[in-house]
Amino acid sequence: MWVIVHTVSGLALGAALGHEDVGAPWWIVAIVALIAHALLDVVPHWDYTRQPRLHLWVLGDVGASLIVFVTGWLVFDLPGLALLGAAISAAPDLDVLDAVLPVRRHRRLFPSHWKAYPHGSMGPLGGMLVQAAVVGLSLLAVVRLTG
Repeated sequence: MWVIVHTVSGLALGAALGHEDVGAPWWIVAIVALIAHALLDVVPHWDYTRQPRLHLWVLGDVGASLIVFVTGWLVFDLPGLALLGAAISAAPDLDVLDAVLPVRRHRRLFPSHWKAYPHGSMGPLGGMLVQAAVVGLSLLAVVRLTG
């Protein structure tokens, strides 16, 4: 999944787990966000990692994630646990940042980035629609939980 998908879904998880009706501690939010990252990577989706102009794809994806995070923090004053969920859920994708760097390493730390992990895959149109659905549902959840 794209970084933006992990960011927004982590935002929703943090908002849900940190909601006054649940009141989960920060470390539960962190663990659940990491598990959610791994589970979302199983869902069939499309990754841009083998596309021409990979650097532009990465800039757009990571840039969108940063905009969502900063806007949630500074404009909408989202709860800290929501922001923690977003950051922790997106963080494992730093593991594959070397794909756009001049020096590549092939060792991955996060389990869903290992070759043996069942990483979901599908064509561009369907794969982007799946990710858009996750983002849309996650944003709806954030609005309902924090608005």
